[in-house]
Amino acid sequence: MLARLLAALGFCVAASAQTICPPTPAYSTCDLVFDIPSAPSDKPLNLYAEFRSPRASTFLAHAFWDGGGKWIIRYSPLETGTHTFRLTGTGPASGFSGKQGELTVTPDPADHLGSLRPANLHHFALIDRIVLTPYLYMGALVPDFPSMDMSRWKALVDARALQHFNHLAVTLVDQSAASQFRTPEFFRAAEEKFAYANQHGIMIDLAFFGPDLLTRLLPTAADRRTWFTYALSRLAAFDVVWAGTEAWENYPDGRALVKEIADYIASFDPYKHESTSRTLATSAALFDGKPEDSWMHIRSYQTSDDAVDGIEQQLYPFPAVNNFSAADTTAEAFRHHLWNATMNGQYPLASIPAAIEGPASAAMKAWYEFMQSTRHWELEPFFDVDNGRGFQLEGVEYAIYVENPGPVTVTVEKHGYDAEWIDPATGAHTKIKDPCKGETCVATPPNPAHDWILHISREGVKASMLKSVKFVSRDEELKLQDIEVDPGKIPFDITGPDADNLSIARPAQFGVKLKRQSKALQHMSWLWTGEIAASGQGYRVIATGANGTFRIPANIANEYPAAFHVRLYGMNGLGKVYTLDRNYTLTR
Repeated sequence: MLARLLAALGFCVAASAQTICPPTPAYSTCDLVFDIPSAPSDKPLNLYAEFRSPRASTFLAHAFWDGGGKWIIRYSPLETGTHTFRLTGTGPASGFSGKQGELTVTPDPADHLGSLRPANLHHFALIDRIVLTPYLYMGALVPDFPSMDMSRWKALVDARALQHFNHLAVTLVDQSAASQFRTPEFFRAAEEKFAYANQHGIMIDLAFFGPDLLTRLLPTAADRRTWFTYALSRLAAFDVVWAGTEAWENYPDGRALVKEIADYIASFDPYKHESTSRTLATSAALFDGKPEDSWMHIRSYQTSDDAVDGIEQQLYPFPAVNNFSAADTTAEAFRHHLWNATMNGQYPLASIPAAIEGPASAAMKAWYEFMQSTRHWELEPFFDVDNGRGFQLEGVEYAIYVENPGPVTVTVEKHGYDAEWIDPATGAHTKIKDPCKGETCVATPPNPAHDWILHISREGVKASMLKSVKFVSRDEELKLQDIEVDPGKIPFDITGPDADNLSIARPAQFGVKLKRQSKALQHMSWLWTGEIAASGQGYRVIATGANGTFRIPANIANEYPAAFHVRLYGMNGLGKVYTLDRNYTLTR
């Protein structure tokens, strides 16, 4: 709901006890509108309001230009009760400085349960002060957002809401919007779409610029600061996740560029929405090393390669979202990639090809309805299974994806369990009678025509656990594993490249050889990364698999020759990760 305060320069905005806006629902927006004809539109105006909530949380909201002499301060209250604000201004806005007002906030009709935050190592929660509510993220990418008219957007939002999607990922500025991306009219159109999605319980995952557009349209740091100050002051009050820019790897200084965006967000987003960046493969290279110091609290992926997301799930904290479907052309491939990404511990942020819209959306809906029935916020990848891939809350719940139908053997803690087969295309359930004997469960899919989900759980125990106020049930906090780096304990060697010098112009053959054999080592996953430390760009994924040819991006270094650090991660069939490092000289 938008509320307006019309004020001329020098006009007393409000007495301290006066209610300025009409009663406004929590999690909606309230606009304070000012007429300041003397303020230049091409420069930020030093006018802001400090809002104070009933629980004494403070939010600093900056004014933005909305055409003519019109300036707006936009606020989204997150709790009911009386919110107060105080204005500060200098220059053309100095007449407002010190003015105060109040806003009465009514209950949110959509019953928001808090703000989105990472939780429990690899999962999401809605957090309201100290209360955590599990949050099942499911997103879809939306192409051509700037050129989409409102009627088409509403139809899309209505359809996706019925399918349980709670995130729509868009790009604010693409090539079609390059001539108007600074104008109020451009932003008003986007804001109307954001508001409609938010009203339907859908957050917007917002990449600011399409591939290669950011530095072309905003070539200097001063250009970028001016634009992001404006954009964030307008957009931060909506329910969003910041997604940096598309394909950060394409920029010569991409890592520094998305960190620059993160710094603007830190300054102009008082709601502290979560941040990541869109990627060609993985955004984990943007991680700063210490969770408490990192600006990025969501890992973003665009890959159906299980070696990338499966291994990195063991290396990094924070939840991961993956556009696994960018190259999918069949419903079967889409579904297989969806469930393999899930078994890697990731949440879906999918491109849904128009040619398979129906079955792909149905598979996503079935995914959501099944996951919503689990303790999804506690499930982690599980490896003690034959002919399947799984995740688990040990002793309580196990879900096994059987991509190639056949008998499945699962080792579990010794309890009595309920069991069922689930058709991932339709969500249909088929009960299984007594598949578990002691610590072993053996089951065969109802038919071999397609993939299946085997669900083994203690439903009575789960129902009892839901009565607890505790967000997690494990006695010990989830932690990342210790990666094995001792060469004497690593069961493989790098056999190539065997030269000291590598060239981007010539293919470099890589290889790895096991030192010994065991059941766990029969199922190895391999991830190769390369980094020029001096460039500060972070690493790139240059290969997966035991052998092949490196794919080294041309912009990985600022200058040549360069010291090139190659790291190989190997994960065995039980989820244990080992790493070896090699150093080369990289030339053009």
